[in-house]
Amino acid sequence: MVATTLQTLDRGLAALSLLAEAPAGLKPAELAERLEVHKAIAYRLLSTLEAHSLVRRLPDGRAVLGTGLIPLASRVEKQRLAAAAPLLATLSAVTRTTSCLVLADGANAVVALVHEGGDGFLRVTYRLGVRHPLTRGAPGLAILSGRPPSDDEPPGVQQAREQGYALTRGELQPGAVGIAAPVPAEGIEAAVSVVALQELPPDAAQQVVSCADAIGALW
Repeated sequence: MVATTLQTLDRGLAALSLLAEAPAGLKPAELAERLEVHKAIAYRLLSTLEAHSLVRRLPDGRAVLGTGLIPLASRVEKQRLAAAAPLLATLSAVTRTTSCLVLADGANAVVALVHEGGDGFLRVTYRLGVRHPLTRGAPGLAILSGRPPSDDEPPGVQQAREQGYALTRGELQPGAVGIAAPVPAEGIEAAVSVVALQELPPDAAQQVVSCADAIGALW
């Protein structure tokens, strides 16, 4: 009988399905066991998927779904994003700004969820899937502040770590002011951010931190 499937592709899709069922991630050996393949094959599958940002590695070696899936179907971390959406909407309403949820993907930050607001401030528009280095902008600095301190971390990360949020001006867009706080959740690195083209409300930082904490509690 002629084979009707491509074995490597089939295994890759099966790996993504297994990772989707394991929010905390899987180590290569665990993935190999569940796929019933040699560990070397699991390593190659993960490396290929990681090259396309469909998978990302955590510091301890576990693999989780990657943000490269966002532009394809907007379903990465589907349940988590769905849970975060109303909280972002509330944040935008309270601060009258555009709010977004940003995920870490390697050395980049990727916009995974956006809620545009701002009847009192000039509106800033963000597109899903937009990427920028973690070392630039409030969301990236906030994500880095959730990691252990390192000697080569950018200026502003330690301050963000101490105060619980990052604040930047004009780093990603001229004239824009951004505030972001890390989301305290296991198995994913994320930040909640608000941005406006004018000064933000006095309580904006606390609102962002509270939103990030609330999302983390749901996740």
